[in-house]
Formats: sequence, C-alpha cells, structure tokens
Amino acid sequence: MKIRKTYKKIKRFFKRFDRFQILAIPVLIILIIFSFDFSSNDTKIGVVLPLTGDFSSRVQSHLNGIKLAVKHINELGGINQGNIVLKIKDSNKIDPAEATRDLIYKDKVSVIIGGFTSKETRIIQYLSEKALIPFITAICTHFETAKAAVYTFRTITDDQQQFEALSSHSANRYQSRRPAIIYDNDLYGAESAQRYIEICSKHSQQVTNTVSIPKGTINFREQLEYLFKTQPDSLVILAPAADSALIVRQAREMQFNYPILGANQCASREFLHLAGIYSESVITTLPYNPRAGGQKFDNFLNEYQETYGYKADSDAATGYEALMILTLALKSQPENNLNLRDSLLTLQVWDSIIGSGGFDNYGNQVRPAEIAIIKDRQTIPISLEELF
Repeated sequence: MKIRKTYKKIKRFFKRFDRFQILAIPVLIILIIFSFDFSSNDTKIGVVLPLTGDFSSRVQSHLNGIKLAVKHINELGGINQGNIVLKIKDSNKIDPAEATRDLIYKDKVSVIIGGFTSKETRIIQYLSEKALIPFITAICTHFETAKAAVYTFRTITDDQQQFEALSSHSANRYQSRRPAIIYDNDLYGAESAQRYIEICSKHSQQVTNTVSIPKGTINFREQLEYLFKTQPDSLVILAPAADSALIVRQAREMQFNYPILGANQCASREFLHLAGIYSESVITTLPYNPRAGGQKFDNFLNEYQETYGYKADSDAATGYEALMILTLALKSQPENNLNLRDSLLTLQVWDSIIGSGGFDNYGNQVRPAEIAIIKDRQTIPISLEELF
C-alpha cells in the first residue's frame, strides 16, 4: 500500500509539468553537476611575463624552468592534495596592469610570479600589494623592487649586489680606476648608472663618463667614441642582451682592449649567441654558481635538455628555483595570502638546485652575486676559471 501511495504522489507531481519541462530535468541535473568546482584543491599561480618581443628568448627559458618545477611538484602529489595550475599572461600582448588584475580578480590566483623590466615589475608589484597578493620576481634585478614592499619577494640577486661584485672585481683583478658606463633607459636607466657610480667610489674608482642609448639603436659607434675620449680603463655595459652583444662587438672592432664588464644580461644564452667570438673574456655576473647545487643541479640540467632541446641557462634555473621556494611556503602555510606572505618571509635559509639562499627582512635575496668570465662562449665562475 505504501509503495502504491508513493507512486501516486510521484505521478501527481510530474503531471504538473509538460513533457518539455520533464525532458529538461536531465539537462538541469548535468548543469548542476558541472557547476561544482571539482578542482578547488588546485593552487592557481599567475605568471606575467613578456613572452613575445625583445626579451622573449630569456623569458621563455625562465618560463620553461617554472613549468619544469610545476611538473615535478605535481608528480610528487602537488600541494594539499591538489595540483599547481599556472595561469600565464603575455605582458607584451596584454597590458601588464590588465593582466595582473585579471589574474587577481578573475582567476583568483594565490600568488603571482613574473616581471621583467623595472617598469613592468613595478606595475605588477603595485597591484599585487594593493590586493594583498604575494608577488615573486626571479628575473627582474632592479635594486628598488623589493624595497619598502610588504608582499613582494625577489629570489634573484639584485643589481646592487651585482654592481658591488663587478666594481670590486675590476678594481682588484684589473686595477681598473677609470671605468666608463653605457646604459639603456629600459631595463636599467639613469638611476642604475648613478648607483654604479656610487659603488665605484667605494673601490677607489672614478667613472670617467656615462652615456645612455636610445631604444632601437643598432650602431653604437657615436656613443662609444664619446666614452673613449675620456680614456677609460674598463667599459661597463648595463643594457639588454642583444644591445650588449652589439656594443661588445663594436667596442672590440674599435680596438678597445681593456676589460668589458656587464651584469647578468651578458650571461644569457642570447648574448653568447649574438656576441659570438667577441664575447671572449667579457666579465659578467651569474645569479648563482652552477656547481653549488651539486647533483641536484646536474639532474636539472639533464632533464631540462631532454625536455626542451637546449641547455638550461641562469634564467631557466632561477625560474625553477622560484617555483620550488614558493612550494615550500605553500606547503607550510596554505590557508590565506597573509599566512603565505609570512611563510615566505620565514624562508631566510634554503637549499636549491643552485645552492643556498634566503630572504632578508624585506623579501630580497641574500645570496651574493657570482662573478664569471666568458671563455669559449661559456660563462665560467671565476672560482672555477683555473679548471678551463
């Protein structure tokens, strides 16, 4: 009897609907099922980088390093039973401010990695700080980036430390006392040149002259002639990899036989390729000593080569390291952005594929810059020079 009564109730219920409404019920059920977020345990990480344009070669290596780290973390179980998912924006195709806002407010990312030029990085930093979203840069070296910021972290050695290392090395090894500086207005700018001048004075060096280069310049002879009139005993290049390569070639063709120094742009795969034989003996900085990571770094090199078909450079290694460091913080404090920020700050010592490092109280990398010399189109740390 109970079954018959229940059947009659169901029958009366469905009589209220026409056949089209009844046929729509399965569709409604499917929509409800797919409206649930079955990937809620995934950790979304935003990436804002200029993947196309002038810096695409370096940036792609950097992104490849990040992706390889994501692959490894997800294979090991991810974060809190969920995978890491990258949300990538090309800041050359989308305004960096718009890209950052989309990642924060639409994609709901937990953290943002990226920034390349100082201008782009400052935009991402401003919006991330305003939204209380941790921001990590592992490729922008401008010394002001992590200063006076709360949610901003830098895992690469900044320009301040790189300039200190270059000035000290040129003064001690080459007895350089009269360097000249050529710089661009995009990646470095007048404030970076001024900072280098200030550092030189600590090493008994007097900069003879400085000159900036307009964007798009190919022939640097005019700027170099202007610098060489003051008879410098070394040349410091603060410019993107492609520009640095042309400047080195043209300086050597003009018979400038004194030391040429450059920041980590000259350690890039792009610089070595474009400068060719003219890269020989250029002094540069590495964000790390490749031997400091031991077997872990060798494993990384081998897998990177197998995955992408070319040798990993410093940009790839710092991208991999940044994601791995972020993973440490996510695993220890995943609940919210404030906890994640505090967890990142506690990482004052770590050991990665490129050796030990850590954040200072401002979220800046404490690892010192490594000086390298280019030999046979390879960047060789000075500490290992005698082996080559």
